[in-house]
Amino acid sequence: MSSSGFSGTVSNTNLHDVIQLICIGRGTCRMRVRSGTDTGVIQFKEGEIVHAESEDMEGEEAFYRILSWEVGVFDCDQRPSDRETIAESWDFLLMESIRRLDVVRGT
Repeated sequence: MSSSGFSGTVSNTNLHDVIQLICIGRGTCRMRVRSGTDTGVIQFKEGEIVHAESEDMEGEEAFYRILSWEVGVFDCDQRPSDRETIAESWDFLLMESIRRLDVVRGT
């Protein structure tokens, strides 16, 4: 792992936990996530999630789509965000993504 970023596998690292660590640590970075042919980006600024994009969507819906992927890989770098499409707090976004997953799974 270099000092400029980190990476991991979604199947053995819960993406929710990694995002929570970045937010609690007040990190500023770009996380790129890949699952099969799907790709997405989540951008953080001083511990807040400020932008997400995946395929043809951006903002909160893109964030929820990315967090619905069960397997994949991610990497983070120090590239700052040049866009802000999300205004909700990171803890709300994580709780809502878990709620949506529960609805889809029927639990």
